[in-house]
Amino acid sequence: MNEMPRGYCNCGPFRVDIVPKGLLKPLVLKLLSERPMHGFELMEQIFEKTNGMWRPGPAAIYPTLEWLEANGYIKPDETEKRPEKTRRQFSITKKGTEALEDYEKSAKEIKKRMQEFGSIYGRI
Repeated sequence: MNEMPRGYCNCGPFRVDIVPKGLLKPLVLKLLSERPMHGFELMEQIFEKTNGMWRPGPAAIYPTLEWLEANGYIKPDETEKRPEKTRRQFSITKKGTEALEDYEKSAKEIKKRMQEFGSIYGRI
C-alpha cells in the first residue's frame, strides 16, 4: 500500500485530508497571539502542536505570512540578524486578533456540526 503524504490518512481507497484547507492562516494567527515568531519557528510550532502530523513547508508558510501582513493581520517586529541570514519576526495586530476571534466562533460551530455528522454517519 502506498504511504500517504503527511496531513492525509490512508482510509482504504480514499485520500482524506486530516488538515482542513484554510487552516494555516488562523493557526498562524493563533500562534502569533501567544508571542512574536518568525517563519521557521512557526513551522516548528505547528509540527509540535499537531504531534508531528503536519509541518507546513516554506512554500506554504511564507506566502501565508506575506498575505497576512499585506492584509493587516500581522506586522513585522524586530529583525533578528544572524551571520548567515536575517529572520523577520511577526506579531498579531488588533485586526488579526479580531479575525482570530471571529474564526474561533465559527470553528466551534463547525466542530459541533462535524460531531453531529459523525453521529449520523455512525447510524447509517
